[in-house]
Amino acid sequence: MRVHLFTALGALKVGMDILLKEEHVEIDSILGHGGLFKTKGVGQSILAAAINAPVSVMETAGEGGPWGMALLASYMVRREEGESLKSYLADKVFAGNEGTSMEPDAKDVEGFEVFTERYKKGVAIELAAAENLV
Repeated sequence: MRVHLFTALGALKVGMDILLKEEHVEIDSILGHGGLFKTKGVGQSILAAAINAPVSVMETAGEGGPWGMALLASYMVRREEGESLKSYLADKVFAGNEGTSMEPDAKDVEGFEVFTERYKKGVAIELAAAENLV
């Protein structure tokens, strides 16, 4: 099951590694939403390991992409002049919602690094397979 969860975040991990390791972007924390977070603690711990940063989830975490897009549309229509998305979400959407935060586990972070190196090598295998199946 762990391989399935790591693979579900494989592309995200590769992209985040570019931002974090090559572009030196710093993450304070991430707020997770979507089906991955319906089972408490599972997706949260895997994402924390993938990005090596704390991940918070709220009670609404099981709602996914369409809900997020609706929030963005609501922000565009209802925001006050000069109001940032961060303020809109904190003050109007998530204010009063309960949630939990989880720090990354060092062993999980290390394991995800090993997995990611293998994952990237597997992309070449899939490309070769696709080229030879046509």
